[in-house]
Amino acid sequence: MAKALYKLANSASINIIEGEFVKGIEPGFIFADFSGNEQFTIQANKRSKLSVDEVNRLSIKATTSTEWETTSKEDYDFGFTIIKNEIDHKHISKAILSRKKVIDLSVNAIQLFLDLCASYPDSHIFLTETLAGDLWIGATPETLLSEFNGVFETMSLAGTKKELETPWTEKEYEEQRIVTNSIIGELYKVNVDPQLKDLETVKAGAVYHLRNRIIFNCQYPTIDVAQALHPTPAISGYPKNQAIATIKIAENHSRNYYCGFGGPYNQNGLTHLFVNLRCASISQNQICLYVGGGITKRSKLEEEWEECEKKAKSILNFL
Repeated sequence: MAKALYKLANSASINIIEGEFVKGIEPGFIFADFSGNEQFTIQANKRSKLSVDEVNRLSIKATTSTEWETTSKEDYDFGFTIIKNEIDHKHISKAILSRKKVIDLSVNAIQLFLDLCASYPDSHIFLTETLAGDLWIGATPETLLSEFNGVFETMSLAGTKKELETPWTEKEYEEQRIVTNSIIGELYKVNVDPQLKDLETVKAGAVYHLRNRIIFNCQYPTIDVAQALHPTPAISGYPKNQAIATIKIAENHSRNYYCGFGGPYNQNGLTHLFVNLRCASISQNQICLYVGGGITKRSKLEEEWEECEKKAKSILNFL
């Protein structure tokens, strides 16, 4: 049976879902790529909470070898220039530029999962097998959508800084406004009147972000709401469709499940879907980290490159 491990933010419980792979979305542990075209579910034939000792006794290993390649500085520079040109011509106001960082290494995925759980209690930690034979692991700070008893919660999350004492700049506040306004707008389209919580600074691994929690009631099916929100401008850009079209030109790699979403779906009345950030794909011989950041008119190339380096340390520090 396929396996998925996860620990939700601010929870001490490590959960496992075991079952058969099915394509599409059904109750269980779901995983969807950035495009929304590739989705699978690990059905919840068996579901339980595990101790650390029980997790250590599990066997979760990749079954495929790879020849992944790191995104070069030249390719990143090219993508940055493409996005800035689109912003300068006022076709978009923001787009997310991502890159890959590949290390030739045989990774102990179980140990890495436990290290992430211990180090990032405020993040959603996950490790899942996939249909392709690789593993995906991450410590993501962002909830796409949670639902329990008809009460929904999502969030807008944007802006990045390294030190808590460093003041937020207008560039980060602008990013946050774009994401928040877009999410609120999508909810208004489905006749939802959301409650916007106060802006706050939250820690996510080695960096800090701006966040607004958004709470609402809704009669629509949970997965329909999730798919209406995905992808938010926090992982695509704004306007959404134009930003995605720009990303396809600016990036020469597939995002795969990076910036997709996943998590437990319809389990004992609870759904908690997270955005797949601070994540990596693991094969038998490599680990491929995916990192990215929001490019706006105020963005500077070297600062964005270094921001990605900092984000990569969320996982790199444990290898």
